[in-house]
Amino acid sequence: MNKPFLRIIILLFTALFYLGCQGGIFNANNNGSTNGIIEKSGELTQDEVWDGRIYITGSVIVPADITLTIRSGTIVGFEPKDEPSEIIVYGEFYAEGSPDNMIVFGSLGKQQTPQDVRTEETPTTNINIQNSFNNNIQNSQTSTTRKSIASPPKAGDWRGITIETQSLNSRLTYCRIQHAKNAILCKTDTVQIERCLFSENNIGVLCENTNPTISSNEFNRNGSGAQFRGSSAPEVEFNEFAANRYGIVCEDDSRPRIHHNNIRSNYEYAIICYSTSSPEIVSNNITLNNGWAVYDGGRLRDNYISGNKQVGPNVTELGIGTQSDQFYSVEEVFDPRSTPVSEAGLPRDKF
Repeated sequence: MNKPFLRIIILLFTALFYLGCQGGIFNANNNGSTNGIIEKSGELTQDEVWDGRIYITGSVIVPADITLTIRSGTIVGFEPKDEPSEIIVYGEFYAEGSPDNMIVFGSLGKQQTPQDVRTEETPTTNINIQNSFNNNIQNSQTSTTRKSIASPPKAGDWRGITIETQSLNSRLTYCRIQHAKNAILCKTDTVQIERCLFSENNIGVLCENTNPTISSNEFNRNGSGAQFRGSSAPEVEFNEFAANRYGIVCEDDSRPRIHHNNIRSNYEYAIICYSTSSPEIVSNNITLNNGWAVYDGGRLRDNYISGNKQVGPNVTELGIGTQSDQFYSVEEVFDPRSTPVSEAGLPRDKF
């Protein structure tokens, strides 16, 4: 091969490579963003798989014939707005993380200019979403003449994930969901919620006339860990409810089966019942809640109830009356325990 021809080949290859890079052909993050952050909003038009860092700029709708899959380790960030964003699922939704690589949904914190910023230190529990995103996301939302920072995220910054009645199948495992109004709103029975962490939401899981399975989750520092409305009768098993305002709230004619949970150290009631709700409360450890262990409804069997309503940490309720110093106006009580239920709460291989 002669030298002039070789030089022409080298020049052509160099030009093609340059044009390819400029057009994104050779860019590993070929998703419209040079920093690997993908922006999402509106109605999906085909099956999608989310991976990496997802920035929600407006509500996302998953239509009835579409499947949204979120891969392990993905971070989904919502910026607080006057009209909070949400994910609405009519189709199928699979967010399945792993113990060492959870999926995270949460608020990015509201943008503030320097004169709006308070001097309080941001709590460490609120920084995982903000610090996971490139600063370009936050800075691009404000004027270029002044630098902005995010205020601490809080409950209600985004609306949450709603699984509608049309959804045929949805599953969430090893997800951390925080800062939402209703982290998950279930309107269908075909939802599995397992090994997830709900923190700093107004409500962790809200069920409306549905019977999903809620198993092996942790509910921590929410307004209500779980709340059931209408004729809901979900299976609530092997969960941890701690440091919420209320552990579990039962409304209307709901009939949840609440068994093998640890419900402890909540700021008010562990389980509160309204209207004609009548939960079945079996083999739980209900301890050290500031308010009643169970209030105004429910059938109790084989529960360990101790130290609630500030009666003293070593006081265990062994009576079978429908009213005591630790629970109030329940329907019936059978077989109270003198020792904790060893198998209650999260499995030993907790996330």
